[in-house]
Amino acid sequence: MTLHFSDVKAPFERFSVPLGQCVDKDDEIWTLSMNTESKNTPIVMVHGFAAGIAFWVMNLEEISANRPLYAIDLLGFGRSSRSNFSKDAEEIEHQYVDSIERWREIMQIPKMILLGHSFGGFLSTSYAMKYPERIEHLILADPWGFTEKPDLTNVALWKRSLVKVFGKMAPLAIIRAAGPYGEWLVKKARKDILRKYESIVQDQTVIAQYIHQCNSNRNPSGEEAFRNLLEGGPWAKLPIGERMKEKLSEDIPVTFLYGAISWMNNTYGTIIEEARPNSYTHIESIQFAGHHVYSDNALDFNQFVNEACLVLKSERVIGSTQENVEL
Repeated sequence: MTLHFSDVKAPFERFSVPLGQCVDKDDEIWTLSMNTESKNTPIVMVHGFAAGIAFWVMNLEEISANRPLYAIDLLGFGRSSRSNFSKDAEEIEHQYVDSIERWREIMQIPKMILLGHSFGGFLSTSYAMKYPERIEHLILADPWGFTEKPDLTNVALWKRSLVKVFGKMAPLAIIRAAGPYGEWLVKKARKDILRKYESIVQDQTVIAQYIHQCNSNRNPSGEEAFRNLLEGGPWAKLPIGERMKEKLSEDIPVTFLYGAISWMNNTYGTIIEEARPNSYTHIESIQFAGHHVYSDNALDFNQFVNEACLVLKSERVIGSTQENVEL
């Protein structure tokens, strides 16, 4: 699982960060870094479910142009440790958040702009609530886990049955069960993802190999942890939307980046904005983008992220219209 895309011209480093005793003994977080010589506030990028740092390949160069950039593989995913998480949803959330904090301490990053996609957005929000003093700006890209499970009483029986099946299955088990044919299965089943990278990766087998290798490990601890966070379907047992509304520090600027054609519920961006009248909360809908906003329309995504990075808590942001430029 090597990030070796020739189109990434800017220099980068990859290395493992030992956490010591965290979720398990000897946990390690696989890390990519760029432009670490810059004195500007670093941005830390947290991927979504079943992904890894290479999914950001269309964003790394542009977003790192003016600041240090770090991208991490969450524990249980990519090349990070396959830690054995708790089965309790609240404890799993704490374990993930504290592993990110332990990583930050070791990396000696005093404050950061935290960018999370999907599941990474859920964890980034939880982190920002627990460690607000470490966050200069929270950027949420089509975040998962904000809304509560709806009442399914009047939903068609077949749909309710599908939800039950989804809640019990291990989503990536079929890739592992396919063994050496797993990569072929990824190529057939996820042509949509492979097509997203056509402009930057000539050999599409590279992406298929990466997805397969990220998710074919015999100890799918990240997948199991995520499944234990689910509430009988694609909803979170402990939705974070209301918690964010009540507990997130008013000092932290927040930017929501939603895909205009995403299946993800985007109502909480507006809810959070209305609940924080004296805070910076900004919402962008990225045209022609689905859930994978960072690759569906990388050009606009990178621009919006770079604009968000100029609005920092340390500049005492007040109100959703004020912007502050970082030197």
